[in-house]
Amino acid sequence: MQDCGLLIHPEESCGLQPISSDYIEAISHPELKSCLSGDTKGQWIVPCLSCSDNRTCDWREITWQPHNCQHGLLTKPQLQQCLEERKVLFIGDSTNRGMMYYLIERLNDTLQEWQKVHGTKLYPNVNGGKTWISYSYYPQFWISPSLRPTFEKALEHLLQRSRPLENTGQTILVVGGVQWLNSNHLEIIHKVLKRFLIISFRENLLNILVIVKTLGIGFHLPVNGVHFLTQSEVQNLWKENSIILDAAKKYGYEVVDTFTITMGRHKEFLQGNCGCHFHEVVKSKLSKEYHFIKMKRSKNHIVGKYFSNQNKLQQQQQDSVTNFQLSYHVAGPINQVCSEILLSRMCSNRKTM
Repeated sequence: MQDCGLLIHPEESCGLQPISSDYIEAISHPELKSCLSGDTKGQWIVPCLSCSDNRTCDWREITWQPHNCQHGLLTKPQLQQCLEERKVLFIGDSTNRGMMYYLIERLNDTLQEWQKVHGTKLYPNVNGGKTWISYSYYPQFWISPSLRPTFEKALEHLLQRSRPLENTGQTILVVGGVQWLNSNHLEIIHKVLKRFLIISFRENLLNILVIVKTLGIGFHLPVNGVHFLTQSEVQNLWKENSIILDAAKKYGYEVVDTFTITMGRHKEFLQGNCGCHFHEVVKSKLSKEYHFIKMKRSKNHIVGKYFSNQNKLQQQQQDSVTNFQLSYHVAGPINQVCSEILLSRMCSNRKTM
């Protein structure tokens, strides 16, 4: 649940801890219920010969396991159906952008266009043109604070660029970043959606689906020219994250608690000075080498009920990309877990789940 090298909860255990056979049996139950929210508490589970020696663990098999429930994994047809005729708007930093590109790759089998967008960009041809995605980078940290667009202005600009919008769940707004988000931003979201009038200026956007991606681990390593957080400051981030979760539920927003997921694996960040990126976009190889979720059965139990229907999905995914030469691939297992929870929340009230 947490690494001993970066204690978030000093009063709790850290590092590898054994779990009981009863717990393994419970999470391996074929009818394990679906999680009701994206912040269900959980832990990373990895098979080891000994919890006192991490060299005996098969780290390829590690999986995020919510307590007593599972986040269903949608097949490509289910995801395409769920997001058909829907608009998905992302606003946030590069961690949010990574989840957006993961979504595009999941819908299209391929990511043919990729760039480090630091402005606003529209993606109208996703899912065979049936799903419309837009993205706006925030905050624009390279601009002087006195000249930098406020979050309110950035959100309004994204909504304007994404017109026409429906005041229903057909419109999805995904907001979040690594550490800039706080509960005040959620109040601003509510205010902007309330006054943003559509359909002959008689209806607002208070009924759209809003999903808040919470904070994440990052900036915990001393890097020249990059701000550095002490352990106590990282612990304060957890408190702020809890406030964000409470505020999101107050407004009726869905959440994906990325802080809890990343804090136990803070050493596994990928490229970037911030130590906060758990994804990277790489040039893809032939489709037969396409990396997707792999969950294997151990001899005595199934570890990782997080990904349900995994064997069926993996075969479908392999079959569907046989004839494709992928341009790019969004790599990173931790980002993959966070993104799949995001997709499950997008489709939680749909018949596709």
